[in-house]
Amino acid sequence: MSKYIGPPVVSLSTDTVDVTGDITTTDATPEVIIVNDTHEDTDGGREGKVTFKGQQSGGEETTLAQIQASHDGTSDDEKGDLIFKTNDGSDGASPTERMRIDSAGEIKLTGNISNTSGDFTLDVDGDIILDANGAQLRFKDDGTEIGVISNSSNDLQIVSSVSDADMIFRGNDGGTPFNALTLDMSASGDATFNGSLTFGDGHFIGNGGGDNLEIISSSAENIVMKSAGGIFSFNDNSSNEYARFDTSGNLLVGHNTNAFGPITDGGSGVSAMQNGQLFAGMAGIPLYVNREDSDGGVAIFRKDGARVGKIFVGGRCAFISDNGASGGGLLPTSIDIRPTDRDGNLADNLYDLGAATVARFDDVHATNGTIQTSDEREKQQIAVLTDEEITAAKAISKLFKTYKWNSSVEEKGDAARTHSGVIAQQVQTAMSDAGLDEGDYAFFINTVWWETRTDIPAVEADPEKGIEAENARVDIQDYYTEEEAPEGAVKKTRMGIRYHELLSFIGAATEQRLTSIESRLTALEGE
Repeated sequence: MSKYIGPPVVSLSTDTVDVTGDITTTDATPEVIIVNDTHEDTDGGREGKVTFKGQQSGGEETTLAQIQASHDGTSDDEKGDLIFKTNDGSDGASPTERMRIDSAGEIKLTGNISNTSGDFTLDVDGDIILDANGAQLRFKDDGTEIGVISNSSNDLQIVSSVSDADMIFRGNDGGTPFNALTLDMSASGDATFNGSLTFGDGHFIGNGGGDNLEIISSSAENIVMKSAGGIFSFNDNSSNEYARFDTSGNLLVGHNTNAFGPITDGGSGVSAMQNGQLFAGMAGIPLYVNREDSDGGVAIFRKDGARVGKIFVGGRCAFISDNGASGGGLLPTSIDIRPTDRDGNLADNLYDLGAATVARFDDVHATNGTIQTSDEREKQQIAVLTDEEITAAKAISKLFKTYKWNSSVEEKGDAARTHSGVIAQQVQTAMSDAGLDEGDYAFFINTVWWETRTDIPAVEADPEKGIEAENARVDIQDYYTEEEAPEGAVKKTRMGIRYHELLSFIGAATEQRLTSIESRLTALEGE
């Protein structure tokens, strides 16, 4: 080993130099050079050391610290480390490494950085990197740990170490400091935001004024809420539930099960079922419908997307109509029920009550009989009966018989009641025998239609979906023209009699016959 102290240069070939007092070098650029002349490229080789020693009170010489320069790596290059070592009190002549500056300029510490007073400042032009190499970054205040930053399976963890201590994120708004976010650890991490929460594309949750919570999507996207459990519940601060979306996608208001409406009798609340059904129940009136502007529709009914009916309001009345091109409806007023067209306009002399096909009424109960228009101003071609008509009427007057309805006998057997009247086919024959066409007379009705019958299977109840049980049935549809009837429709006929017109026909013929007889008797008496 060779040691140099200069200038002037002093060449020493001994392994050690003992110097008493100071070593002083004077030069414009003073320099101490230590050369390791061992030829090697090992990591930590080519080392040179400056060792600092001292004597204890008993005269014992000890090693206090050491500065070492050595090769960094194993390549044939010039890279070097600068290592600083200190004795912890038990190292003897081999002090422990405390700091290393490697060839890349990185400073590696094996102990703590402590500053007992004043600020500790890191001021760099690049990044400040804290690498705990799998350990934790711990934050302390006067020795008390207050928080930890660590890596857990590549997840960044920020941990508050003090029991029940809040985590607070503070900001500065125009010079005024404020708590932007507080995580309350005494309440299991409840979060309090000072302002709104803003998400991408302009979505935010915030205070809408008046202590109202607003959830706003200011862009074109929807607001979507998802729950793995499938239930969304709306409660007040006392946990009273007002509404919920249940696991089947039903909206329930005022109750938390769909076991009411068509499922069971009774029950209060509103259910908007996922299958499209809507139910309402309460002790009072369960449904109010209010159209606030002009007269018009308040409800439209559709089947497979096509409109089949409508409920209108007009004045202080409501009416219902079908959707035919010339369809009609009914308008209940305070004194009567009136026919309307499909748009709610009053319709005069346009519709029948019931139909001769499969939509007949049984009995009509009334205090007074029906009133038929008989105003001369609305009639023409008023005439007395012809001889042929009198002949037909005379024949028909003899056709009145008693009978029983087939349907009554099938239902009641011998208990079926006896009716009286004429047989339409016999009336038809009497008219034909007199040389008349029965179809020209309103008292004779011969209805022709086409009919389809479709078997509708029974429906089993499904309370979860709001479906109640239905018995099997037959759906019957009638069509009044062959053109509108679907393929497979069966042609049907049914004859009927307007008895008030038939009796008027017979009565007129009887009166004319009696007048003729009286005239003849008068003539005979005059002879």
